[in-house]
Amino acid sequence: MALFKSLSGKCRLRLDSWSRRPACDYQPISKDSERKINKLLNGYPSNHNYQLQKGKIVPSLQLYQRIQIITPLFPKNMNSLLDIASCKGYYVLDAALRLKCNTSVGVDIYKPFVSIAHKVKEVLNIKNVAFYHAGLEEISDNPKAFGGPFQTLLFLGAYHYFFWGSSYNSKAFYCHREILSRISKMCTERVIFSGRMEIDRLPRYLQEKAKKHNSSINFNTDDFLKIANEYFHVHKVGYLGKNPLLVMYKRNPH
Repeated sequence: MALFKSLSGKCRLRLDSWSRRPACDYQPISKDSERKINKLLNGYPSNHNYQLQKGKIVPSLQLYQRIQIITPLFPKNMNSLLDIASCKGYYVLDAALRLKCNTSVGVDIYKPFVSIAHKVKEVLNIKNVAFYHAGLEEISDNPKAFGGPFQTLLFLGAYHYFFWGSSYNSKAFYCHREILSRISKMCTERVIFSGRMEIDRLPRYLQEKAKKHNSSINFNTDDFLKIANEYFHVHKVGYLGKNPLLVMYKRNPH
């Protein structure tokens, strides 16, 4: 198995055991079809890579290591999950299959990611999963249309694109408060968050964009945390790669 090439010992055993969880009502597909799907699943960003193997979703080592950090931060009984910028959909699928989440939803503004995630969902015949091509405004303006509001939100690695815009979507909020207020509308309990919150940590093209605004926009960790604490009780629990990892519990949840 290619994904296990660099693994050995206990790590390999844990990941091999992880892969023995078949999807419910799996409909067998040909090896050729599976190979084509896996080709689409492999590539940028590498920390979201996984493979489909006989009704199982098998994470790459890099993704597996991230899952081991993220999973303990979920509530013990997770009723619903929204993954913002869900990419190829692994966290959404894993929540439905392994964690038995009743409603598991992923949204992304890059259509090819949404398409491949939906393809895997269809192949595995998972009923309690949905993927949407949508932006933050659409979801927060009408959470019910997407199955929300959600007990848990996952917001990993994409915050700077919502703040400054991206090559996939030029929409930029330029405002911590607007993003965080919208997130709070979609959430009933907690947000698991990690992201780049300093200008020198941005991709170069966004650093150049930030420089054009000079000091008119405050983009730094302190300002983010100050505003986040208006909507959430914020707890720093460590790092995900080089970025702070936070669990933010909604104030006055309902």
